Amino acid sequence: MFSIVKNKEISHETLLNLFKQNKVEIANAITKLFPFLESLRDRSFITEKMYKDSQEAHKNLVPVERVVYKILYYLEKTFDRSLLQVLFSRVHLKEYPDLIHVHRIFENVCEEKYFPQKNDNEETQNLPNTGPSSEQALDKSTDLRIKKRKSETVCTPLNDGQGFGGESSEEDGPLEALSSAGCQGPEEEGEDEEESEDNQLWTIDPEASAFRAPDS
Repeated sequence: MFSIVKNKEISHETLLNLFKQNKVEIANAITKLFPFLESLRDRSFITEKMYKDSQEAHKNLVPVERVVYKILYYLEKTFDRSLLQVLFSRVHLKEYPDLIHVHRIFENVCEEKYFPQKNDNEETQNLPNTGPSSEQALDKSTDLRIKKRKSETVCTPLNDGQGFGGESSEEDGPLEALSSAGCQGPEEEGEDEEESEDNQLWTIDPEASAFRAPDS
Protein backbone atom coordinates (compact mmCIF):
# COMPACT_ATOMS: atom_id res chain seq x y z
CA MET A 1 0.00 0.00 0.00
CA PHE A 2 2.89 2.37 0.64
CA SER A 3 3.93 2.22 -3.03
CA ILE A 4 0.36 2.93 -4.17
CA VAL A 5 0.03 5.91 -1.85
CA LYS A 6 3.34 7.38 -3.03
CA ASN A 7 2.73 6.73 -6.73
CA LYS A 8 1.59 10.02 -8.26
CA GLU A 9 0.31 8.28 -11.39
CA ILE A 10 -2.62 6.95 -9.36
CA SER A 11 -5.12 9.77 -9.14
CA HIS A 12 -6.74 11.09 -6.00
CA GLU A 13 -10.18 10.34 -7.46
CA THR A 14 -9.34 6.67 -8.00
CA LEU A 15 -8.29 6.15 -4.39
CA LEU A 16 -11.23 8.16 -3.06
CA ASN A 17 -13.73 6.12 -5.09
CA LEU A 18 -12.20 2.87 -3.87
CA PHE A 19 -12.48 4.11 -0.30
CA LYS A 20 -16.14 5.13 -0.77
CA GLN A 21 -17.06 1.84 -2.42
CA ASN A 22 -15.48 -0.27 0.33
CA LYS A 23 -16.58 1.58 3.48
CA VAL A 24 -18.94 -1.23 4.49
CA GLU A 25 -16.26 -3.90 3.95
CA ILE A 26 -13.78 -1.90 6.00
CA ALA A 27 -16.30 -1.35 8.80
CA ASN A 28 -17.14 -5.05 8.97
CA ALA A 29 -13.42 -5.92 9.08
CA ILE A 30 -12.85 -3.73 12.16
CA THR A 31 -14.02 -5.98 15.00
CA LYS A 32 -12.79 -3.84 17.92
CA LEU A 33 -12.10 -0.16 18.39
CA PHE A 34 -8.54 -0.51 19.59
CA PRO A 35 -6.12 0.18 17.91
CA PHE A 36 -8.23 1.61 15.06
CA LEU A 37 -9.51 4.71 16.90
CA GLU A 38 -6.18 5.43 18.55
CA SER A 39 -4.28 5.28 15.23
CA LEU A 40 -6.64 7.81 13.65
CA ARG A 41 -6.57 10.14 16.64
CA ASP A 42 -2.77 10.03 17.05
CA ARG A 43 -2.31 11.02 13.39
CA SER A 44 -4.96 13.75 13.62
CA PHE A 45 -7.39 12.13 11.17
CA ILE A 46 -10.12 12.49 13.82
CA THR A 47 -10.47 15.01 16.61
CA GLU A 48 -10.31 14.25 20.30
CA LYS A 49 -14.04 14.91 20.55
CA MET A 50 -14.85 12.38 17.82
CA TYR A 51 -12.62 9.87 19.54
CA LYS A 52 -14.47 10.27 22.86
CA ASP A 53 -17.91 10.27 21.21
CA SER A 54 -17.07 7.01 19.46
CA GLN A 55 -15.93 5.42 22.72
CA GLU A 56 -19.12 6.61 24.44
CA ALA A 57 -21.32 5.23 21.65
CA HIS A 58 -19.67 1.84 21.96
CA LYS A 59 -20.28 1.85 25.73
CA ASN A 60 -23.94 2.51 24.97
CA LEU A 61 -23.99 -0.78 23.00
CA VAL A 62 -23.74 0.69 19.53
CA PRO A 63 -22.20 -2.10 17.41
CA VAL A 64 -18.54 -1.64 16.56
CA GLU A 65 -19.14 -1.72 12.79
CA ARG A 66 -21.67 1.13 13.06
CA VAL A 67 -19.27 3.25 15.09
CA VAL A 68 -16.52 2.58 12.56
CA TYR A 69 -18.76 3.30 9.57
CA LYS A 70 -19.70 6.70 11.02
CA ILE A 71 -16.00 7.54 11.33
CA LEU A 72 -15.30 6.36 7.77
CA TYR A 73 -18.14 8.52 6.48
CA TYR A 74 -16.52 11.52 8.14
CA LEU A 75 -13.08 10.60 6.72
CA GLU A 76 -14.57 10.41 3.23
CA LYS A 77 -15.33 14.15 3.41
CA THR A 78 -11.74 14.96 4.34
CA PHE A 79 -10.08 12.15 2.41
CA ASP A 80 -6.34 12.19 1.90
CA ARG A 81 -4.38 9.32 0.34
CA SER A 82 -2.14 9.13 3.42
CA LEU A 83 -5.20 7.79 5.27
CA LEU A 84 -4.85 4.50 3.38
CA GLN A 85 -1.32 4.04 4.66
CA VAL A 86 -2.64 4.24 8.23
CA LEU A 87 -5.75 2.19 7.55
CA PHE A 88 -3.78 -0.69 6.00
CA SER A 89 -0.78 -0.50 8.30
CA ARG A 90 0.94 -3.67 9.47
CA VAL A 91 -0.55 -3.27 12.93
CA HIS A 92 -4.09 -3.05 11.56
CA LEU A 93 -3.64 -5.95 9.13
CA LYS A 94 -2.41 -8.06 12.05
CA GLU A 95 -5.22 -7.05 14.42
CA TYR A 96 -7.94 -7.15 11.73
CA PRO A 97 -7.18 -10.04 9.31
CA ASP A 98 -10.32 -9.33 7.24
CA LEU A 99 -8.73 -6.05 6.19
CA ILE A 100 -6.24 -8.04 4.10
CA HIS A 101 -8.97 -8.83 1.55
CA VAL A 102 -9.93 -5.14 1.23
CA HIS A 103 -6.27 -4.21 0.96
CA ARG A 104 -5.89 -6.59 -1.99
CA ILE A 105 -8.89 -5.02 -3.71
CA PHE A 106 -7.16 -1.64 -3.63
CA GLU A 107 -3.91 -3.07 -4.97
CA ASN A 108 -5.52 -5.13 -7.74
CA VAL A 109 -7.68 -2.29 -9.05
CA CYS A 110 -4.75 0.14 -9.11
CA GLU A 111 -2.43 -2.34 -10.86
CA GLU A 112 -4.99 -3.29 -13.49
CA LYS A 113 -5.86 0.33 -14.23
CA TYR A 114 -2.42 1.90 -14.15
CA PHE A 115 0.04 -0.95 -14.73
CA PRO A 116 -1.60 -3.41 -17.17
CA GLN A 117 1.71 -4.05 -18.97
CA LYS A 118 3.27 -5.32 -15.73
CA ASN A 119 0.47 -7.86 -15.27
CA ASP A 120 0.81 -9.03 -18.90
CA ASN A 121 4.55 -9.60 -18.45
CA GLU A 122 3.97 -11.62 -15.29
CA GLU A 123 1.40 -13.82 -17.05
CA THR A 124 3.78 -14.36 -19.96
CA GLN A 125 6.59 -15.41 -17.62
CA ASN A 126 4.30 -17.87 -15.88
CA LEU A 127 3.30 -19.63 -19.11
CA PRO A 128 4.77 -23.15 -19.40
CA ASN A 129 7.61 -23.54 -21.86
CA THR A 130 6.30 -25.99 -24.47
CA GLY A 131 9.22 -25.59 -26.88
CA PRO A 132 11.85 -28.29 -27.31
CA SER A 133 14.81 -28.17 -24.98
CA SER A 134 18.35 -27.77 -26.32
CA GLU A 135 19.02 -31.45 -25.59
CA GLN A 136 15.93 -32.53 -27.54
CA ALA A 137 16.88 -30.26 -30.45
CA LEU A 138 20.40 -31.77 -30.51
CA ASP A 139 19.02 -35.33 -30.53
CA LYS A 140 16.64 -34.45 -33.36
CA SER A 141 19.47 -32.90 -35.38
CA THR A 142 21.61 -36.02 -34.85
CA ASP A 143 18.77 -38.29 -36.02
CA LEU A 144 18.31 -36.22 -39.17
CA ARG A 145 22.01 -36.49 -40.00
CA ILE A 146 21.95 -40.27 -39.51
CA LYS A 147 18.88 -40.64 -41.75
CA LYS A 148 20.53 -38.46 -44.38
CA ARG A 149 23.67 -40.59 -44.38
CA LYS A 150 21.61 -43.77 -44.70
CA SER A 151 19.71 -42.34 -47.67
CA GLU A 152 22.91 -41.50 -49.54
CA THR A 153 24.24 -44.09 -51.99
CA VAL A 154 27.90 -45.01 -51.75
CA CYS A 155 29.45 -46.11 -55.04
CA THR A 156 32.55 -48.31 -54.81
CA PRO A 157 34.40 -48.83 -58.10
CA LEU A 158 34.84 -52.49 -58.93
CA ASN A 159 37.46 -51.58 -61.52
CA ASP A 160 40.24 -49.18 -60.61
CA GLY A 161 40.53 -48.03 -64.22
CA GLN A 162 43.48 -50.32 -64.98
CA GLY A 163 43.51 -53.44 -67.11
CA PHE A 164 44.88 -56.83 -66.07
CA GLY A 165 48.20 -55.78 -67.48
CA GLY A 166 48.33 -52.61 -65.36
CA GLU A 167 47.63 -50.07 -68.14
CA SER A 168 44.55 -47.85 -68.25
CA SER A 169 42.39 -47.81 -71.34
CA GLU A 170 42.37 -44.42 -73.04
CA GLU A 171 39.29 -45.33 -75.10
CA ASP A 172 37.09 -45.83 -72.04
CA GLY A 173 34.52 -43.04 -71.85
CA PRO A 174 32.59 -41.64 -68.85
CA LEU A 175 29.68 -44.05 -69.41
CA GLU A 176 32.01 -47.05 -69.41
CA ALA A 177 33.65 -45.77 -66.22
CA LEU A 178 30.26 -45.53 -64.52
CA SER A 179 29.19 -48.96 -65.74
CA SER A 180 32.35 -50.46 -64.31
CA ALA A 181 31.43 -49.28 -60.77
CA GLY A 182 29.27 -51.21 -58.36
CA CYS A 183 26.90 -49.06 -56.15
CA GLN A 184 25.67 -50.16 -52.78
CA GLY A 185 24.13 -48.38 -49.83
CA PRO A 186 25.84 -48.12 -46.45
CA GLU A 187 23.46 -50.67 -44.89
CA GLU A 188 24.25 -53.28 -47.54
CA GLU A 189 27.97 -52.70 -47.44
CA GLY A 190 28.65 -54.83 -44.36
CA GLU A 191 26.46 -57.73 -45.55
CA ASP A 192 28.08 -58.02 -48.98
CA GLU A 193 31.69 -57.56 -47.84
CA GLU A 194 32.61 -61.28 -47.70
CA GLU A 195 30.78 -62.07 -50.93
CA SER A 196 32.47 -59.20 -52.78
CA GLU A 197 35.91 -60.46 -51.71
CA ASP A 198 35.27 -63.94 -53.20
CA ASN A 199 33.40 -62.78 -56.32
CA GLN A 200 35.18 -59.53 -57.14
CA LEU A 201 34.65 -58.51 -60.74
CA TRP A 202 37.50 -57.46 -62.92
CA THR A 203 37.38 -55.90 -66.34
CA ILE A 204 39.79 -57.97 -68.52
CA ASP A 205 41.81 -56.02 -70.99
CA PRO A 206 41.49 -57.59 -74.50
CA GLU A 207 45.26 -57.68 -74.98
CA ALA A 208 45.70 -59.55 -71.66
CA SER A 209 43.12 -62.20 -72.66
CA ALA A 210 45.06 -62.90 -75.87
CA PHE A 211 48.28 -63.61 -73.98
CA ARG A 212 49.48 -67.21 -74.08
CA ALA A 213 52.40 -68.81 -72.38
CA PRO A 214 55.29 -69.87 -74.74
CA ASP A 215 55.39 -73.47 -75.77
CA SER A 216 57.84 -75.51 -73.76
